[in-house]
Amino acid sequence: MALAQFIGENNQFRGIVAEVDGGTCRVSLEGGHEVLATPVKISRAGEQTTLSLRPERVEIEPPPESLPNVFQARVEELIYLGDSVRVRLTVCDNPDFVVKISNIFGHKKLSPGDLTRVGWRAEDCRALDAD
Repeated sequence: MALAQFIGENNQFRGIVAEVDGGTCRVSLEGGHEVLATPVKISRAGEQTTLSLRPERVEIEPPPESLPNVFQARVEELIYLGDSVRVRLTVCDNPDFVVKISNIFGHKKLSPGDLTRVGWRAEDCRALDAD
């Protein structure tokens, strides 16, 4: 059983480690997307991995060049939870990617079907064993 199942709600991707460079690894996902992540139980290229990323660590419309992982996303669903909004998106071919954003003035207004960008830091995305 993978560690990701014990850490609460998280976004997951499966891929193959393309490169490990110190405290960072580059993971190739199906569809050609590449993600920079922090290796947790990964030691070398060629290993299968599951990436785990918490919804509150994802930024909507990050400033250009501010984050190493930035991808186009399509809004699928919005769920208002009082002080926050849970947004379900399709990101890197994953239709169940979730982002939690604070329900305050100033954040981008989103609607189902909208295209936007999302991004996150490599240190917030964990490359775990594939089990």
